[in-house]
Amino acid sequence: MSLGLLTGVLACMYVVLVLFFVYICAVANEMLSIPACATSLQLPTHTGCNRDDALCGKRYNDTVQATIHNAFATTQDHMLVAQHRGCMRSALVRGVRSFMLDVHLTSSGDVALCHYSCKMGTVSLSRTLHMFLEFLERNPREIVTVIWEMTPASPKSAAGRALYLQWRQAISASGLVPHMFSREQNRNVWPTLQQMIDDGTRMVSFSNFQSDHAAKIDWDMWQARFIEQTPFNSLTKRHLEANCLVQTVFTPAWTMPWQPLLVMNQFTAAGAIGVNTDKSAAFADFTGIGSLQRVNGEQLLWHRVHKCAHCLARIPNFVVVDFWDSSGVLQVVQRLNHLSLNERRRILQGNLSACPVPAAK
Repeated sequence: MSLGLLTGVLACMYVVLVLFFVYICAVANEMLSIPACATSLQLPTHTGCNRDDALCGKRYNDTVQATIHNAFATTQDHMLVAQHRGCMRSALVRGVRSFMLDVHLTSSGDVALCHYSCKMGTVSLSRTLHMFLEFLERNPREIVTVIWEMTPASPKSAAGRALYLQWRQAISASGLVPHMFSREQNRNVWPTLQQMIDDGTRMVSFSNFQSDHAAKIDWDMWQARFIEQTPFNSLTKRHLEANCLVQTVFTPAWTMPWQPLLVMNQFTAAGAIGVNTDKSAAFADFTGIGSLQRVNGEQLLWHRVHKCAHCLARIPNFVVVDFWDSSGVLQVVQRLNHLSLNERRRILQGNLSACPVPAAK
C-alpha cells in the first residue's frame, strides 16, 4: 500500500472515530435531560376517553392518536440503534396511545421485539404485553392500539408460521385477550371510544401477517384490510414534506363499507439509524445536509400533517414519529382532535390533485 493511500485511509478512520465520539457525546447529553423510565402507570382519575372528554362521543376512526415508530427501540431499553430515548412506559404516561412494534424470531427460536436484527438488541415481548395489561387495568378509560410488524409475515414459511403461533400464544398468556377489540362484531361502523370503554374492548391490534382472513382470530385485524399509510421512505425533510400520497394496499374485491384508517408517517431514514434530527438540526443547517434536518418539531409536524390532510381530504388517525420525547406529536394530535367543524370541513373537501409530487431526495 502506498504512503498516500495509507494516509488517506487513516484520515478517513480518524474522521469516522471523531464522528462516532461526537455521536456518543450527543446521546449521553440527551439522556441526561430525559426523566427516568416511568415506574408507575397509574394516571390521575378522569372522566374523559384517552384523557379527553371531547373524544368520548367520537368514533374510533374519527380520532387521532400519537404513534411511535419501532416503539421498543429506546435507549432506556438498551437498544444499540435506538429510535427513541424514553421508554414505552413513559410514553404511555405522557399520552402516547399507539405503538408500532416489530416482532422477530431470535436465533434460539424465541419471539422478541427487534429491529432489523435481534443481534442488535431485543426487548421482551412478554414484558411489553404485561405493561399494556397493567396500564389498561389501572386506567379503565384508556384505549391502546398496537400495529404489529412481523418478520417473516408469510404463512408460506415455517419461520413465519412459528412466529405467528408464538405471538398469539404470548398474547393469550398475557391476559390481554378479554380486553381485545374485535372489528368483526362491528362490521358496518367503528364504535365510539365510550362504547369501547363500556364494552371493555380497549386494546386494538393490527398485524401484517398474511394468513387467510378466515383463519385469523377475530381480534387480530389484518393491516391490509384496515390501514392505509403515507410512504415511509423519505430521506430528507424536503422529500418528506411532499411525500403525502397514500400507498393503497387494498384488493378491489375487498372493498369495505367503512373507510380505512390512515397512518401519517412523519420520520426519515435518519431516525432508523439512530439519529435524532432534533439534536442534529443546527449541524444540518450549517452543512446543508438535508437528511439531518429536524422533521418532528411541533411547527414542522403541524405544517406537513395539515398540508397532507388537506390534499388527501382525510384527517390521519395515526401520526407516527421517531424520538417521540423530543417531538411535538402530542401537541399536534391534540390540535387535530380539536379541529373546529369549519376546519374539518375544509380539510375533508380537499383535492387529491393538490398533493405535491415528491421532491428530489
